Amino acid sequence: MDEIKIIEELKTLGHIGFQSGMGTTRLAYSKDYIKGRKYIEQLMKDVGLKISLDSVGNLSGVLDGTIKKRIAVGSHLDTVPNGGIYDGALGVIAAIECVREFQKIGYKNRHTIEVIAFTEEEGNVIGGTFGSRCFAGQKIEPMEYKKMYQYGLNDNSILKAQRRKEDYICYLEYHIEQGGVLDNENKTIGIVEGIVGIIRFRATVQGTANHAGTTPMKLRDDAVVKACKIISDITDCVRCFHEDMVCTVGNIWVPNGAANVVPGECSFILELRGKSLGSLYQPIEYIRKKYKSRGLMLEQILEQHETEMDKEIVDLSESVCMGKRVSYKKMFSGAGHDAMNMALITPCGMIFVPSANGMSHNPQEYTDPKDILEGKNVLKEIILKIDAKGKKNDDINKKRNIDNSL
Repeated sequence: MDEIKIIEELKTLGHIGFQSGMGTTRLAYSKDYIKGRKYIEQLMKDVGLKISLDSVGNLSGVLDGTIKKRIAVGSHLDTVPNGGIYDGALGVIAAIECVREFQKIGYKNRHTIEVIAFTEEEGNVIGGTFGSRCFAGQKIEPMEYKKMYQYGLNDNSILKAQRRKEDYICYLEYHIEQGGVLDNENKTIGIVEGIVGIIRFRATVQGTANHAGTTPMKLRDDAVVKACKIISDITDCVRCFHEDMVCTVGNIWVPNGAANVVPGECSFILELRGKSLGSLYQPIEYIRKKYKSRGLMLEQILEQHETEMDKEIVDLSESVCMGKRVSYKKMFSGAGHDAMNMALITPCGMIFVPSANGMSHNPQEYTDPKDILEGKNVLKEIILKIDAKGKKNDDINKKRNIDNSL
C-alpha cells in the first residue's frame, strides 16, 4: 500500500502542469506551481504537520518533538520545462510518507521534524536553488534581482526567509540519481558523499575572416576548425585526468558568421565538473598553455565549490543499507541540489535511487516503484536513528554552549 500511495501521489502532482506529448512544466511561481504546492500542503496537513509558507515560497510542514532542534527532510517541487514527475517531487512526497508511517505506528519523535518543499531549485525563473539559498542565507546574484521583482520579491523577502542554523540538527534529501550509474551497476541506493564542483569559461578562438570561395584550404586561418580541435583535445585530456571528471561544451557560436565567409572568430562555453575544484583547473591550464599562441582566450564566468556531505550521516546511511541488505554505492552527485546550500548551515546527507536508462529532465524520467519504496524505507530508518541518538555535531555544540556559559 505504501508503494501504491507514493506512486499515486507522484502521478497526481505530476499531472499538474502536464501536457500530452510534452511532459510536465511546473515552473516556480506559476499558476501550476502554486496549484501543485497547495496539493502538497494538503498532504502535509493530512499527516498532522503544521504548515508555514515563507516569504520566497518555501513550504514547510513541522511535526513537533520534545527537542526543538529540527531534523529537516525535503527537496523541491518545481520542474524544468517539459520535464518528468520524479525530480525533486519524490523527495518531498517520500518525506511526507515517512511522517505518515510514524503516525500510523504511534512513534513519538524526540526531535522536531520539518518537511521542506523548496521553491525554484531548477533556476528557470530567477536562479538555480534560489529557494534554499534564501533559506540558508546565501548570496543572491545581482542579475537575479530584476527577475525577483517581477514576482513581488525584494531584499526584505530574502532576509525574512533566512533560517537560523542553530535550529537544525541536519538536513536529509532523497532524490532520483538523474544519471545512469546506479541503473548500469544494478544498485538500489546511491549514498551521496558530495556534490561536484563546477568551473565554467567563455572561450574565444581568433582566426582570420576571409572569402570562402577564393581562399584555398591551405591558406585559411579558420577559427571554427581551430575551436573544434581545442574542444576535442580538452575532452580527451579530461578523460585522462580522472574518470569522475566531466567536460561539456554546450554552446558554440560564430559572431557575424555566414556561409560564404571563413570564420574569423569562434566562441564557446566550456564547463568542467569534478569532486575537487582544484583538480578541474589542471586540464584548463594544459589547454590554455597549449593554445594561447594559436588564438585561444579564456574568461572564467563561474566557480562553484564542491559540497561534502556529513561523514557521520554517510556512515549511518551505509550502516542502514547493510542492515537492510540493500545494494548500494557511495558516489558523488554530478548535479546540483538544495543540499548544497543546506550543507552551509547544517550537516547534510543525500540518498539516490536509480533513474531508468539514466534519464532525467525528460518526460521519459522513470524510477521503478520497488526502488522508490526501498529508498523511502532507507530514508525512514536514517531519520529514526538520528532522532534516537542525535548527532555528534549536536553534542559538540551543546558542550561548547556549556563551556561558554561557565
